Amino acid sequence: MKSVRNLILVLTLLLPGYSLAIDLAQEKDPDYVEYDSQKKPNFFMFSEGFAPSLWGIAVGTGPGIFSAGVDVVLGRSSVLYEPARPKSVYGAWGPPHMLIWMNRIRFIYDYDGHQQGGFFQPNLRYLWKTGLYLSVIVGPEIGWEKETGFEYGASIRIGGMPSLWLANYELGYLVNSQKFYFTVSFCISPRLFMAAMSI
Repeated sequence: MKSVRNLILVLTLLLPGYSLAIDLAQEKDPDYVEYDSQKKPNFFMFSEGFAPSLWGIAVGTGPGIFSAGVDVVLGRSSVLYEPARPKSVYGAWGPPHMLIWMNRIRFIYDYDGHQQGGFFQPNLRYLWKTGLYLSVIVGPEIGWEKETGFEYGASIRIGGMPSLWLANYELGYLVNSQKFYFTVSFCISPRLFMAAMSI
């Protein structure tokens, strides 16, 4: 019996103090939750600061054109708008909608003009239900094509639940080539599946 008492005494001295009553009081205190939500970012999908990270990869084709590209975000600086985390929510949480700035780098091959080119597309992306239900991407594109030279234009992409999370439908126009294009792109977006786990 003495050895059990000594063991309890040693554990009490070695282990850090922990009070369940204090922990429960902090969980019920709305100020504590607000402090906790300010301390952590609303959405775990974005790293802090300006750290560049891959958002997704898209490869697709359409009438007379092939396209392959990657989308890159620059950490929390890419988030332009997201609703504040409700005080009543504990644990993992994702905002119902958000607006982010993203950069896309892609390669295209134009079957009609028999030319290829590289493009840079800064764009705005609106995500509803964190992009699982709807994702709308709008932005300009600038680049270089083998035959045409300097090229620019604009495009709009739509994805989300209508495409079962796997595809984006893109409609765009290239000015110097005077070409409208439409593509259906297969998307590998690991961050959207991470988002699904947080909602």
